[in-house]
Amino acid sequence: MRKRSLSNLIGTVILISATLIGGVLVYNYFQKSLTTMENMGQGVNIMANSQTISSNSQIIYIKITNDMQSQIKITGIYGIYQNGTQENITLSSNNIVPDVINKYINPGESISFVVYTSSSLQSIFLQYNDTQSNTIMSTQPVNLK
Repeated sequence: MRKRSLSNLIGTVILISATLIGGVLVYNYFQKSLTTMENMGQGVNIMANSQTISSNSQIIYIKITNDMQSQIKITGIYGIYQNGTQENITLSSNNIVPDVINKYINPGESISFVVYTSSSLQSIFLQYNDTQSNTIMSTQPVNLK
């Protein structure tokens, strides 16, 4: 009685095909994950303008708009100085009028406020909690004008 089996060539082709299909599936999964991560923070817009008060202080007018589908909670406002260091300006200064930390912003709403800070501050960004996913996110830094 003669046994029939697949040749080595056909087995190799099947193995390579399965490996390629698996690689494509893994690639697609991680590509979608990276795209999602890149879009985080894109639904919250921050506009800021600064005006120098003295040689070492400035006033910053900030407007935050929530363009996301869910409510957000402001958890911090951070400044980036000319030398590249970052500082939570909401902790270093109580000069925010009105106080916006831990304030909720509903979808489509905006909030405006003023911050008094050092004149060496070059840009700012916002840290917030997306209440739907309970994820802490940050906006892109905005250069002060």
